[in-house]
Amino acid sequence: MKIVSKRKARTYSRDGITSYLLVSEITTDARQLTTTLVEMKPEGFQHLHSHEQEQCYFIIEGEGEMNVGGETAKVNPGDCIFIPSNEQHGLKNTGSDVLRYLSAASPSWDSNDLMDLWPDTDNG
Repeated sequence: MKIVSKRKARTYSRDGITSYLLVSEITTDARQLTTTLVEMKPEGFQHLHSHEQEQCYFIIEGEGEMNVGGETAKVNPGDCIFIPSNEQHGLKNTGSDVLRYLSAASPSWDSNDLMDLWPDTDNG
């Protein structure tokens, strides 16, 4: 059994977002899945981007505006957004509280990409 604690996870921070790398090739030897917990401050945003992995975001708390393939929708706790492979997508926090979501991507991100995006950190 492999357990990854948020407080010891590798982190990535940019534009009001902190992303915690949970399940991945470098944290648990996962070959088909990468999961992250993301916390986005009010007015924080994720740039439009795309990648080969299919992905979904499950909104835990807060509210935001999600863009997938040029289509925009308001998202709230309990919403799960599917993002097809190579589809442009991004998210911004439109609320006054932190927006938290769990992201799952398959197949797993390549270990070199993981090391670049989530550098080794000492969080406890």
